[in-house]
Amino acid sequence: MNSEAITRKYYSKLKSLPDIKILSTVTALESVIIVLRSFELGLVYLYSFAVYIALLVTIFIKDKKLILFFSDITGLFYLILPFITTYYYYSLTFFSPLIGYTLLPKYSESRAAFIVFISNIIPTIFFFDPYIVIYSFLIAFIFYYYIHTVNKKGEKITGIKSMQILRPFLSNVVKKDKTSLEKFLESISFKTTVHVGLFKVDDLFFVIPKIHYGISGEIGSSKFIYQLESENNHNIVFHGPGSHEIDIATSSQSMITAKRIAEKEKSTEDWLKLNFYGIKEWSCGEFRGITLDFGSKTLTFLERPNYGIDDLPLKLWDFTVKTNNYIIDCHNEYLTKDLPLNSYSCIINGITKARNEKGNERPFILGYAEDIVNNCEGLCNNRLRVMYISDGEKDIGLIYIYSNNSDPELTKKIRQRLGTLVKYPILVTPDDHSCTGTIAGDLYTPAQPCDTLVGKAYELLKKAKEKAHESEVYFKKDDIKGVRVLGSFISLMVKALEEVGGYAMKTFWIPLLTPFILTILFILLLTNIHIEF
Repeated sequence: MNSEAITRKYYSKLKSLPDIKILSTVTALESVIIVLRSFELGLVYLYSFAVYIALLVTIFIKDKKLILFFSDITGLFYLILPFITTYYYYSLTFFSPLIGYTLLPKYSESRAAFIVFISNIIPTIFFFDPYIVIYSFLIAFIFYYYIHTVNKKGEKITGIKSMQILRPFLSNVVKKDKTSLEKFLESISFKTTVHVGLFKVDDLFFVIPKIHYGISGEIGSSKFIYQLESENNHNIVFHGPGSHEIDIATSSQSMITAKRIAEKEKSTEDWLKLNFYGIKEWSCGEFRGITLDFGSKTLTFLERPNYGIDDLPLKLWDFTVKTNNYIIDCHNEYLTKDLPLNSYSCIINGITKARNEKGNERPFILGYAEDIVNNCEGLCNNRLRVMYISDGEKDIGLIYIYSNNSDPELTKKIRQRLGTLVKYPILVTPDDHSCTGTIAGDLYTPAQPCDTLVGKAYELLKKAKEKAHESEVYFKKDDIKGVRVLGSFISLMVKALEEVGGYAMKTFWIPLLTPFILTILFILLLTNIHIEF
């Protein structure tokens, strides 16, 4: 199950409202026309719309855009319907279920349904139509019952009603309410031990923590990379195995974890000096690994050319902790084909084989350079970091960019251009979620092909290679206990999103269409009653 693809699919259905200037202009124009029409239709025509606007202001008092939006779309029908029927006031109720949908991030479904009911009754009260009460009740009931069915479908999967899960996420997206979402995530999280591998070379720290940098924006551990860098700017944080199940529940605990790692780095105790036995390339099936062999420890940069990786199996961490073989998911091509079933055994066999091919001790040669790259789409941060690593014979060029994966075309260009400088040019991203889910309608944009980035990476690798020198490598690990992560519940949430989201996308129109259908039926009913009378 590709959680990123599923989440992106449904997140992308959220749309932004038009610019407030456009909405305001339409509202002003419609209001003028309604005032003019009231001279012909009577002041009740004007009063009812004015009450409707007042009701919108009461409901959405802090959201001018929603007030203007509902005013505009309702006003359009309110202007048109008098040319068709004398029961034009029913148009004031057409978008009450949509109002109900917008209230769900804040209110329970029963309260939202009640507001749907009264939002129909109050503006139409001047027309003294007793049938509007029955009509309004039916609209509110269908809206409530529909949300009830959605809740039940989610509850069957997760044990929690769909809206209890969805509400804090919607609040975060629509209202930028980070607090309620993190409270919810903390309530479903559990305590675990976070394993951290640290490789120190000169003043650089290669950090591989058992943490996924999500969920998005500033939620959970999305900012962990930057939090750790704020403690020590020489940290280079890599992405290990695992997905959102090892997201830290809250940003505050993520910061505490970052501080703990930084303290461990500053301590002079427990650092183990490593011997280096060279750069080793291996492949297994669709995977390619470049392993730095330090004898008792290894560090592997893992790629899956042409197919991509969207998070490796979490159980690879068991292999890492047991054997000190650290795995970096380069995350440099978005997934185009699901991971094969033998991924776990294939990766383990490849690393083990490379580690067992012992040779002579070799020098560890490192060069580093960095700069800022601008005007390249898909970067969460414009800092470009480049490392040159050599064992005296083979060499690697690590191009580290702050993005959530990469377009395969960018990776291809990096390999082609920088392949003239080193044997193994490798683009690396940390699966950065700090700029994901921050714009309604788009979950994230992977790093896009950018000639400026490729050119700058080439210059920096050349500079790093010129500055490269023999270095000593030290290792330290840490186990941080009691860190709250999302765990397997996130998988249930994704499953619920897939099943409930699929149902909702096919059926959400039912409450929205109800007022239009009922209006036709009630107008026909009222017309027949008047004819018979």
